[in-house]
Amino acid sequence: MWAAPDDALLAGMAAGDRDAVVAFVRRFQRRVFGLALSIVSDPALAEDVAQEAFVRAWRNAAAFDARRGSVAGWLLTVTRNLAIDAVRLRRAEPVDPEAL
Repeated sequence: MWAAPDDALLAGMAAGDRDAVVAFVRRFQRRVFGLALSIVSDPALAEDVAQEAFVRAWRNAAAFDARRGSVAGWLLTVTRNLAIDAVRLRRAEPVDPEAL
């Protein structure tokens, strides 16, 4: 399964193949976490973003269209969007004026 193309792993995920899920995560975990970390600058938050990116990939694997781009590009776009949303949410937290 390791030598399988990215789109085959994604199709395996869509079909519920546990080995495909494991191989997919292992193949992309460093890139996904690295991108998330570069955007959010917080390792714990980057882990949360990366986990959510893989959950979304799993949920939407059947909807992936290879004609629109690569699996890696699609997954990293999902990661980027989630990371930006996480940064926006973090900034939206009110700050106690006395803490300033």
